[in-house]
Amino acid sequence: MKFETLMEIDLKKLKNNTKLLCKSYGDYQVKMANLKDNAYGMGFKIVNTLVDGGINYILVGPIKDALEIRKYNGDVPILVNYYVTEEEVYDAINNNITLTIADLEYLRSIVCLNIKDDLKLQILIDNGSNKMGIKNNLDLKEAIKIIEETDHLLLEGIYTDLTTIGVEDEFYYQSINNFYQIISNYLDKDLLIHLNEPIMYHKKLAYVNGIRFDLALIGIEENINDDWFTNIRIKNIQKKYGDLEFPNIDLELIFTITSEVMSIGKVSKSDLVGRNYVAREDMNIAVIPIGHKDGITKAINYVGINNFKRDILADDIDHLIVEVDGGVREKDKVYIVNEERGIYDFLTLLKTNRYYLMSILNRNLTKKYINAEEKSDSYLWSKK
Repeated sequence: MKFETLMEIDLKKLKNNTKLLCKSYGDYQVKMANLKDNAYGMGFKIVNTLVDGGINYILVGPIKDALEIRKYNGDVPILVNYYVTEEEVYDAINNNITLTIADLEYLRSIVCLNIKDDLKLQILIDNGSNKMGIKNNLDLKEAIKIIEETDHLLLEGIYTDLTTIGVEDEFYYQSINNFYQIISNYLDKDLLIHLNEPIMYHKKLAYVNGIRFDLALIGIEENINDDWFTNIRIKNIQKKYGDLEFPNIDLELIFTITSEVMSIGKVSKSDLVGRNYVAREDMNIAVIPIGHKDGITKAINYVGINNFKRDILADDIDHLIVEVDGGVREKDKVYIVNEERGIYDFLTLLKTNRYYLMSILNRNLTKKYINAEEKSDSYLWSKK
């Protein structure tokens, strides 16, 4: 008998979230979806839903992800954030994909290819965290000079990746200042200048015409603590830099995770349950086919079965063992994440952040898309 844990992705909710975000940030010319890590586990089948909701640009990590998106949509602009090989440069040209330039050596290697067709490029600026990107004015000047003097290389934009939202600290403002100081001489070139989700919480910068959404699209915003110490830090930031702009948008979590009872049994007092739980009394237990490999541990405390919370007794790489009553049966539905048990509860209990959680939560779960709208063949890359 097959037992399945399912991630159900609601495309109607995704479209509504996208529309709300694009409308709320309508003063940005470009609304970009960051779809790294297989769209944070949602899969690239969601791309046309995003486009229908107002997204007009896509960012991915490796070029293989961009090529996968082209199977679903042949028109939406795509920016690749990672380095590509020599052969993949031609894949970018042939599929209208923009590449990122993060250092001069990489740019020179592209120049040496002597390409005969146009290749669009964007330049990544280091945000000050020393992770990746052009680090100073001189290197940016040289990069732009090389691009402008090389046939078929087209400079499309400049961007950076902010690594702090700047709500409780000053690093956002330091990063923004660093970015501006590096690019300020080139703001008259009609370029796409875009930043990521931290700008959702701050006043729009006049020279920035693009905003990148990631987990907000699927209904997971930054989880900012609402305690006395956090509020004091926020007030200090506002006193120094001006009011923050917390978006008043009613976003919905677009997915649920459900499983089913795999087996049921009885244990006696002092029996071992799983690896390390010893029964305190005689009890009924149920085994659920979800565990560490799916990003779920007993730290989430409980699951829902038959409208009741069921305490998790033990966990393993692919199982949870929960205490149940005599009315639970095999194949009964088990609720892991739904409208009543939101993702923010998981972030707190698992002591992690939204990006890490979504990177592991989606790896092994079967995905099912619901509330899809009928699409014409005009979306398909195969139309050519």
